Amino acid sequence: MIVNNHITDKNFFSMYQSSRDKVDFSVKIGDEYDTLEFKSPKSSGDPKVDRAKALMFKSKSPKGAVVFIHGTGQKNFEPLQYYPKLFSKNGYATIMPVLPYHFERTPNGKKSGMAFIRGTDVELAERFDQAVTDILTCVDYLEKNGFEKVNIMGFSFGGMVSTIAMAIDDRIEKGVFAVTGGNYEYITWKSVATNILRVSYEENKACNPNECALKHAIFDNMAKKFNSLKDLKEMPACFTYDPSIFAHLIPPRKTLFFKAAFDPFIPNKSSNDLWRRLGKPTKYVLPSGHLSAHLIFKKFIARKSLGFFSAF
Repeated sequence: MIVNNHITDKNFFSMYQSSRDKVDFSVKIGDEYDTLEFKSPKSSGDPKVDRAKALMFKSKSPKGAVVFIHGTGQKNFEPLQYYPKLFSKNGYATIMPVLPYHFERTPNGKKSGMAFIRGTDVELAERFDQAVTDILTCVDYLEKNGFEKVNIMGFSFGGMVSTIAMAIDDRIEKGVFAVTGGNYEYITWKSVATNILRVSYEENKACNPNECALKHAIFDNMAKKFNSLKDLKEMPACFTYDPSIFAHLIPPRKTLFFKAAFDPFIPNKSSNDLWRRLGKPTKYVLPSGHLSAHLIFKKFIARKSLGFFSAF
C-alpha cells in the first residue's frame, strides 16, 4: 500500500497529499455520539464545503474502530447511521464523516451530492481529492485517540472513496464495500444516476461514449502499473478518482464485498470490475436493488461486516 501521511516533497504530485499536520479538531460531547468539526485540509474555496463534520459514535471498552462512509444524495445520512450505532454497541468506536458537497456541507443553492455527478473530470478529481483527504483526517483523529489500526466501510459512492482511502493508507486494516463499483466508463454511460453527468459532458463537448472508450483502452495497463501517487500525474483526470485504478493495492483477504443483483445505479460491469480488481474477495450478492439493499438486508450486511472485522 501507499502511505501518504507526511509527504513533503513539493515536486511530488499532490493529489491526496494535502498536509494534515496542523488540523484542529473541535469536539462537542453528546450522549449517543460526539460531534467532530475541523477545517478540511483540502480547500474547495467555499467556507461551507470546507467546514468538515463527523459524528463519533462512542463505544465502552472499544476493541477497534471503524470509519463509515455514506453514499451520495440527499436523504441517506440518517438511515445509514444504523451501522455506526450497531458497530459502537458491539465494541467498535465508529466515526461517520459528512462528505464535502453533502448535507450541511452543500454550497448554497445546490443539492446535496450533485457535485459528484456534475462537472468536468478535473473538477470531479478535485472533489474526490477533498473527500478522501477528509476521510484520512478522520483516521488521523482515531489514531490520536489510541486506535493504531482502523477499519473502513462505504456504501455506494462511499465505497468508491473508501477504496481509494484504504489503498493509499496502511493504517486502514479492513474494508467493507457495499453496493459500489469502479471503472467510470461503465458508471458514466450506463448508470441511471449519472444522466446529469452525461448531459454535462455532451453539452461541454468534454467527452462522449466513443472518446471515453478510446481513453479507456489504456485503463487496464494504467491500473496494473499504478504503484505510487506520482503515477496519477501521467493519467487522464478521470482515472485519478476511479477506485478500480487503486483496487489492486488492497489484499483481497482484507476486503468484504456486497453487490446488489438488480442495481440500476451501479451497473453490473462496474460492480464486477471493482470486485475483480480487488482480487475477488468474499462477495455476497443481495437479491435487491441499490436502495433496497439497505432497507431489506441491513441486518445481514451488519452481521457479516461485524464478523469480518472481528476475524483474524
